[in-house]
Amino acid sequence: MRKAIIYSCIVLLTLSAFKNKENRIKINGNITGYPDSTMVVLMNFEINKGIDTTYIVDNKFYCSAINSKTVPGGIFIGEGRKAEYLFLFLEDVDIAIEGKKGEIKYAKLEGGELQKQNSDYLKSVLPLELQMDSIQKELIGAMEERDMEKAKSLSKQQSKIITERITAGAQYVEENPDKLYSAFMLKGFTGGLPKSKIRSLYENLSPKVKQSEYAQSISKWLDLNKQVKVGDMAENFELNDTHGNMVSLKDFEGKFVLLEFWKAGCPGCRTANKTLVSEYEKYKNKDFIIVNISSDKNENHWKKATKEDAISWPSLLDNNTKEGNVGTRYGVTLIPTNILIDPSGRIIAKDLKGEKLGEFLKKIFGA
Repeated sequence: MRKAIIYSCIVLLTLSAFKNKENRIKINGNITGYPDSTMVVLMNFEINKGIDTTYIVDNKFYCSAINSKTVPGGIFIGEGRKAEYLFLFLEDVDIAIEGKKGEIKYAKLEGGELQKQNSDYLKSVLPLELQMDSIQKELIGAMEERDMEKAKSLSKQQSKIITERITAGAQYVEENPDKLYSAFMLKGFTGGLPKSKIRSLYENLSPKVKQSEYAQSISKWLDLNKQVKVGDMAENFELNDTHGNMVSLKDFEGKFVLLEFWKAGCPGCRTANKTLVSEYEKYKNKDFIIVNISSDKNENHWKKATKEDAISWPSLLDNNTKEGNVGTRYGVTLIPTNILIDPSGRIIAKDLKGEKLGEFLKKIFGA
């Protein structure tokens, strides 16, 4: 009886929220296979933050979001590593979701026009998505069994599918220059396509689509992105650290500076930070400094990760600079990555990961 009362309260509170809050997007989910009280979290990926939390009751859930501009978002069902995830767009219309446990990623979505374009595209590349899911499950199993040879083979298969997905996406953008989803997709391809191809696809977009926030972001990227090379002089920048102090690259003139580009939600970045701690301790008294540059949109996540990873060197946030994104200006497309600058301000190495970083620093400073 008590259990039934609790569930009823959840439903009533949610419905009450819908009635009392105007100008909100309502999201109704019909999801089978999950037990009552399974947690559902609605995320806004523009700010990388949960904006509503609810629970499944009788295979249904209800949540909502403020109706403002269109933003990418997602629904997480369950908790921890086993939580399932569904990408969606928060537009100016209500959203209906139908799916079942184990296949939430492919749930049926009814929403706005951008959501429809997204759903139509995903149907066209469904075979690739299913292949990727299958390989990912095998890869997890191989890692748990410590079968590194099998894991290496599966990783190569994943890389091949990723390339095929990028090719399919680029073809979609080229064939659909009048769809807003093309601009959204193209924005995500800056790390996987040559700059010349990005420019060509951008210029092919319709005048209306070019006015969108996504297309304007691509235009800015094309203007700012530089193909920095070893031997180039490093460009100065100024960013805030975790205490709100402005830090400039010029502050470290006369030192070897390792710029480490990362993000709190990037597992590979967090692993790289652990390596950096040991290298920093070895050489911090030999004119060596590390400067972490995070692209996190959530300031709290960045500060928390900085503390958890024991970063004792400058940790800077690059999410709202007047002159443009520092990572873009340094040609960063994938993270984690780094750039090593000598005392004269010249770039002497790029993308020194794991043992490569230790070996390079040892050559500079000795044992």
